[in-house]
Amino acid sequence: MSNRLYIDCFAMVGKRGAKDVEARWMTEDLIEEMEWCGIHGTFITHGTAKEYDPTYGNRMLLRELKKSPRLYGVWTVMPHHTGEMPVPKDVVSEMRDHGIRVAKMYPRIHRYPFNVDFCGALLRELERNEILLMVEGGHLYNFDIFEPSNQVLLSDLNAVLTNFPNLKVVLQGSRWESTRYTQPLMKKHPNLHLDLSAHQGNHAIELFTEWYGADRILFGTGALEKSPGAAKAFIDYCTLSDADKQLIAAGNISRLAKMETPPKPYSARKNSDWIVERAKAGKPLDNMLVIDAHAHMSHDGAAGVGFIHLPYGDATSMVERAKLMGIQKVCVSGFLAVWVDYEEGNKIVWDAMKRYPQFYCGYAALQPQYVKDWKKEMKTVHGKYKMGGLKPYHPRTNLAYNDKLWAPWFEYGNKINAYALIHPSPNVIAEVNDIAAKYPNIAFIIAHSGGSFQDARNGIEMAKKNPNVYLEITLTSVTYRVIEFMVEHIGADRVLFGTDQPMRDPIPQFGWMAYSHCTVAEKKKMFGLNMQRILKRVKL
Repeated sequence: MSNRLYIDCFAMVGKRGAKDVEARWMTEDLIEEMEWCGIHGTFITHGTAKEYDPTYGNRMLLRELKKSPRLYGVWTVMPHHTGEMPVPKDVVSEMRDHGIRVAKMYPRIHRYPFNVDFCGALLRELERNEILLMVEGGHLYNFDIFEPSNQVLLSDLNAVLTNFPNLKVVLQGSRWESTRYTQPLMKKHPNLHLDLSAHQGNHAIELFTEWYGADRILFGTGALEKSPGAAKAFIDYCTLSDADKQLIAAGNISRLAKMETPPKPYSARKNSDWIVERAKAGKPLDNMLVIDAHAHMSHDGAAGVGFIHLPYGDATSMVERAKLMGIQKVCVSGFLAVWVDYEEGNKIVWDAMKRYPQFYCGYAALQPQYVKDWKKEMKTVHGKYKMGGLKPYHPRTNLAYNDKLWAPWFEYGNKINAYALIHPSPNVIAEVNDIAAKYPNIAFIIAHSGGSFQDARNGIEMAKKNPNVYLEITLTSVTYRVIEFMVEHIGADRVLFGTDQPMRDPIPQFGWMAYSHCTVAEKKKMFGLNMQRILKRVKL
């Protein structure tokens, strides 16, 4: 749908303290990226308002808003009791004077309790004046006052919404692991809304629309930390109706923020990058090769695994999802195989490979703490099951990758020109440098290298030293411009597209790469040609 309107509810501009030297932050960068992706308007907060002082930062925000009519302000607010903020009615009056209808609170960074006793007067005034409130949260663990997604405890949010049932709230930055927490809150509080910039759970956009209605889900990108194209693709490639997509893309934030005039469409101008053009149209890349180098799989009928809600993670569902984007092949390991039981988990993957022989390529998972006969196990997974990939997994084995317990497997992998997916460990650089040199015929794929610029630097260091090391991109962070950074330093021949599906939906990961600023030729390599070359080397 080429005439769909998109208004981003979640972006930030301005300097901030904990910023990587490569990370973009200027309003001009955001404006350019909005046009690249086809995003017509964006609600922005200012980094200074979040990390220094709300009133000072809000004044800086007003200056940034003048740079484009496509930008809409979000006023950072906090309770007035300490004299750092005007009383609530004056805050609302100030917002109205500047034409701003959306407020945001950062309780943990600004160190005040998000409860009725301390925030009640402010929340009551926002509710009475029908001002939309944005908060970030969604976790009940790993709290850090400087972690941007952990601003509001869900238990506190529940109490606030119970006391102010007419207060309209958008919960931003909640992640896909938190669905079992957010689901009862969304069911209980009809004025609570969700942004999906980090809530990239598999099929989340369709499921949440089914559970709560399309009018409760908002398009948010998390720019400029996250790739705006990732969030936009989630809408464009999902299976919702055009009417529901339009509500999520712009209709809901327009209603909640009481926008009187929508932003103007962009003038028609054909992009020379036809991959971006197809992504904007929500069309599959069916005229080129697309291989997902990093995926998992649950058993048939599973709706969740262990600590996460995980629907549609079975073999058939993943095949159907892949068709939306034009993914033709998936390299997959069993979630059960890496997490708990490699024998049962490998059987799940083998069954999928038999049912979809042209689609699935298997990563075998073996756990040295259970293996008694390496020759027997390798004969099963590589001989009988025809799996060309190795999936040693540090987070569940707690073994260094250069530990001697892995040696029999790597020695065999070296003989068959296998490929090995390496999840980062605390000492991954030294470990990979050791095994990559020792087993030169194995293609070592470093998972999650796009998680941050520092992750990318670690991967680049390994790749520069070892010609058999490749960097795979996937992670929820969908770090803006990190794919371009990796290509700049090691070339597109060494970067691989991966999704980690169904841990998260493959669509945002796909959009992250599709909307990158690499050339079409570079994207073709990363999307499929590089992994095809790796697969063809395997001798089973």
